[in-house]
Amino acid sequence: MGMEAELERLKRLVFQLLLTTENRTTDFLELITGETMIPSVLKQATATQAPLVAVKEGPRDAVLRESLLRAEKSGLVVSQNIAVMYPDFIPLPINLKLAQKKEGIGKIMRDLNIRSTRTVLDFGWKKPEHTTDLNGNPYSVTFADNTAVPYKQYTITFEEFAMPGLHLLEYFNPRMLEGKEVGAGQGIYNAGVN
Repeated sequence: MGMEAELERLKRLVFQLLLTTENRTTDFLELITGETMIPSVLKQATATQAPLVAVKEGPRDAVLRESLLRAEKSGLVVSQNIAVMYPDFIPLPINLKLAQKKEGIGKIMRDLNIRSTRTVLDFGWKKPEHTTDLNGNPYSVTFADNTAVPYKQYTITFEEFAMPGLHLLEYFNPRMLEGKEVGAGQGIYNAGVN
């Protein structure tokens, strides 16, 4: 197997790990890109009586949030995220930070060191014209110029609650690893993965 084929195999493996991990996505993105992730909240609004989509429960008050994660140095949009947040099932310190719209969910959870469980509901690759929001409605991703876009849908349940507090759908830029094999000391090639 040639070097180029081996690098492509490694990239596929990295995406497979990204899509299936039940660890914090932000941490993994920072590891594989070698950059700090900077969140940008596009929308955050209260939705009264939103269904608990992930667990097929009755309506609850929720907050709908749409955001981007950008790599700090390159400015590359690494992921586009949709979240339904159920304040009744989220610890108060997280709710207060989320209301400020300044930090990403993963960073808040890491900084506060609050225990949680992630459950991956679905993952794979979609053609940009088939990307949807959490309700199945058509949804446009920023990096739609690709032939396929990786995604992951999952819930986060916090230790003191029986129901998920967050339901997330993340679309990832399939080009985030391009050029990472060139620079020594960058991303996955500096993290003992190769």
